[in-house]
Formats: sequence, structure tokens, C-alpha cells
Amino acid sequence: MLSHQPEKIKTGRNSGAPLNTRSILDAAEDGRVLSVPEAIHLLGITQEEELSRLRQVAETLKIRHSGESIGYETGTSLFLTNLCEMAPTLYPYPKQSGDAGAYTLTIDQIDAALELAQSRKVDHLTLSGGGFHSLLCLPGLEAATALKTYVKLMNHIREKMPGIRLQGFSPDEIEFLCILSNRNEPYILELLMDYGLQVLGGFGAEILVDRVRAQISPKKATVKRWLEIVSAAHQLRLPVIARMEAGPTETLAQRVQHLVVLRDFQQKHPHAFQQLVPQMWPQTSAHFRGAEADVRLTHHRHRLKLMAVTRLFLGELIPVQQVGWLPDQVAEAQEGLHWGGSHGGGTDALSYIQFLSDDHGQGKDMLASELEGLIQEAGKKPQRFLAVR
Repeated sequence: MLSHQPEKIKTGRNSGAPLNTRSILDAAEDGRVLSVPEAIHLLGITQEEELSRLRQVAETLKIRHSGESIGYETGTSLFLTNLCEMAPTLYPYPKQSGDAGAYTLTIDQIDAALELAQSRKVDHLTLSGGGFHSLLCLPGLEAATALKTYVKLMNHIREKMPGIRLQGFSPDEIEFLCILSNRNEPYILELLMDYGLQVLGGFGAEILVDRVRAQISPKKATVKRWLEIVSAAHQLRLPVIARMEAGPTETLAQRVQHLVVLRDFQQKHPHAFQQLVPQMWPQTSAHFRGAEADVRLTHHRHRLKLMAVTRLFLGELIPVQQVGWLPDQVAEAQEGLHWGGSHGGGTDALSYIQFLSDDHGQGKDMLASELEGLIQEAGKKPQRFLAVR
């Protein structure tokens, strides 16, 4: 049985002593792993001189961990529905049955998305039902259960795109499929792998602190359960993408606690997480609801600090740390390549935003040439790299 981190963060070294930013960063540059208090301290710095030094150290460590170049690969997402029984309480989505704007893709829409992905020669396809749902039944791929629907759809994708790397699903979706089929997670994961699943997408991580999860997504898996499913995937040698969705409700300490969970797990299960996508919601109140949401915690400086501190805190444990590209935040993503980001994926990495708002979340991923151009504009050398093999 897996254990997970306690709600109270251990203070570790320097507890009770004043922290000096320069000393912390000098030690990190020399290869010392950050303590929890040091990481929290760095997420809270505001002085331009200290921020500049943080960026410099993160860049130095990124080069040490993964080289000078910026790796990239292209991908597209296929979100099958925005209906969700386990809708988060913080965000005004996904949709409930009967809501305006609710949809489930038809087989024709799925085929159109696959044809577009094929024409753009993407490296991978990210597949998700969009959340916890029991009514997933695609017209043209009718099935009695969501599990049968997924199996039929994955077989359909393999026939249409035999060379594509198929990734996706969240531990929450795996848990739900276990409930529907009365099977355990190894059975579900092995079945999906038999039909082409090559990477567990790791969605639903959000913030791996039960107190936060109970606030923003109370019906989703606990931290313990999320890790149990990731562990089952690792035992089957199914790579996992670690994710983090920082937002306006958790504290800086809770963001670090999320990193503690990932670091502890990776130490106990080497190479379980093949890459990390630390992402943060855009600074707009339109994406949040509730009096406790503080959009100041999603300011672009917080996103850049998060990228840098993630690099310092996780070190070589997860060297592939990917920036995410949003259409209206390209410049910020480019800047993230100087704050410890080592890889650029297609817009599918953050296309959940699109999925929530328009266009059924499809069709806005980037061509390889576009990614190369953006990386070069940032003063970096692009290198085609399949982050998960």
C-alpha cells in the first residue's frame, strides 16, 4: 500500500533560521538539492536581482541536466467530451448533461481531427474523455460501457494512424474505468496498452495535496489513490507524464508539497515519470470562481519562478521539464526556456484551456516548423526529441 506526504510540510534544513537567497542559489548551482523551506522561499522572492540570479541558476542546471538545445515534439489532443460528472468546484466547467455547449464528438469529428493530425505529421496523439463520465457513448462507436468505447476507439485510431504514439488518460479516468468494469487498475492499464496506449498522460494531478484537492475537485482521486495508479503503470513499464496545474487557491508551500510528492515517488520508482509539465492557469478571473480564488498567484512571474524552482528542486530526477504553449502566451513560453524549461511540446500540452472554451479543443496544435521558429526566436537551438520513447 502506498503512502503519501503528510498535510503538514516538514521544514527540513534551515528551519527557524533566516534564509539567504544568494546562499541558497549558490549551493543549488553547486549541485545541492533544495530543501522544502528553501523552495518556498524562492517562490516568494520579488527582488529583480534575486529573480535574475534564480533564472541564471535554473538555466545553468538545465544545461547540465539536458544539454544546450531545446528538445521538442509535436502532438495533438483528442478530448472526446466535455461532459463530466466529477466537475471541479473552482472552475466553471466542464459541462453537465443538458448544459449549453455540452458536446460529445461524433465519429466524423474524430476522423476529421485524426486526418488533420496526420496531415501535420504529429509525433503523438493525446486521448482523453475529458474527465470523469459514465455516459461516454460515441455515435458510430456505440458501446455499453466507457471501457468498450475506449477500446473500440483506440483500435479505430490504430487503423487510421498506425504509426502514432498514443498517450493520455488520467489516473481518475483509470479509477473510474475500474469502478465501471469491476476490475483493478493493472487489468485496465494492460487492456489499454494492448490497444495501443504507450504513455499514461498523468492528467488530474492538479495540486497533489488532499486539502487543496478537496476544495477544487472533491470527487477526484485522493493523492494516495492517484499514486497507486501511477505505481501500477510503472510496474507495467508504462511511462507516465507528471503534471502540475497551479492555480489561485493553493499556497506557495502547497505548490512545493506537490513537488515533494513527485520527488519522493521518483526516488522510490526511478524513471517512472518520463517528463514533467509544470503549468499554471492564465491570470484571468474568467477561468475561476469562488471568493477564495486569488488570481495574483497566477501572475506570469509566479509561473516563471515555478519553472525555475521545479528545475532546482527536482534536479536530474526528472530532467525533461516542458514549457507549454498557449496562443496568447507565446512570449511567456519562450521566456520559460530561459528559466529551466528544457523542452517545448505542441500546444496540446495545454490545450485543455481550448477544450474548456471553444472549438472542442481540437486543431490548434503547432507544426514542427512553428515550434522550431519559436525556439530559435528565443535564442535557443531546437532539436527534435521524442521525450517519451
